[in-house]
Amino acid sequence: MDAVAEGRDRAKPTIVGDGQHEGAWRVSAWLQALPRITADACLAGVARLVVVSPHPDDEVLGCGGLMAEAGLRGLPVHVVSVTDGEACYADDPRWPPAHTRAVRRAELRAALNVLSGKVPVTVATLDLGDGRIGAGQLALVARIAGELRTGDRVLTTWRHDGHPDHEATARATADAAGRVGASLQEFPVWGWHWLDPTAASPPFADAYAVRLSAQAVASKARALDCFVSQRAGGHATPILPPHVIARFSRDFEVLLP
Repeated sequence: MDAVAEGRDRAKPTIVGDGQHEGAWRVSAWLQALPRITADACLAGVARLVVVSPHPDDEVLGCGGLMAEAGLRGLPVHVVSVTDGEACYADDPRWPPAHTRAVRRAELRAALNVLSGKVPVTVATLDLGDGRIGAGQLALVARIAGELRTGDRVLTTWRHDGHPDHEATARATADAAGRVGASLQEFPVWGWHWLDPTAASPPFADAYAVRLSAQAVASKARALDCFVSQRAGGHATPILPPHVIARFSRDFEVLLP
């Protein structure tokens, strides 16, 4: 979930500062009013769950609980990691891209091992360039389509998430899923930073929340602990400080059809 200093254009929200704290989301009327479904209902009829993630950690932040629920049920889970997030600390000479890439791949593998159930989570690393996903949209569609099968349930970041890599990944994944006949749902990541918890109505139509078991919540927390470089790593301003992690420690996850 690499931070960006500006949004998609001047008319859209910028991702700066602390953003919304989880305390505001806990009392958000529209968030609490979203329809709730069980993980069993969400995963009914799913043969394989595929998560397409712009950066290592986005998959766990957005739907790590549902991945854990799939693992508990013996469903295969496949992660398509579009970039390695190698530009997350581009201004820090201690974190050159090659080093960051290796660290973040190892962190992702450790996190997926935590979420694995009866069937190990598999991962395909595309290495398409952190911060440059939108520049290779057509190639990305083809690469993602090559990882999908007809009938997959595919999850990816929200197409209006406010981060250009997240949005480009969502557009490409939608095209790829359409090509192969896979179903698609999206999840917010940066949206929880800038959306308005006091709004009169939800900002997305037909969204719903998937209730997570205590075991899935605990597995997701342990998986997030694996992203040491993002949570601390010696940085004065880590990508995932405690107030950000709090947004992803809920006993539910939100999906957008």
